Amino acid sequence: MFKQFISNIPGADNYMIFSLLTFLTFFILVGIYLIWMDKKHLVEMEQLPFNEGNNLNEQLNP
Repeated sequence: MFKQFISNIPGADNYMIFSLLTFLTFFILVGIYLIWMDKKHLVEMEQLPFNEGNNLNEQLNP
C-alpha cells in the first residue's frame, strides 16, 4: 500500500535518498562526537543528578 502512494509522487526517489543520507549523516556525526567527547565532562554529567541536591543544600544553608 505504501509503495503505491510513493510511486505516484514525482521525485519521491530523490526525497527518500536525501532522507536516508540525512539520517545516516546525523547519527554518524553524533557517534563521532561521543567518541571524541571529553571523558571528564561525561563523568561530570553522570554525577550531576546526585550532586544537584548537595549543591542546593549548600546554597540554602551557607
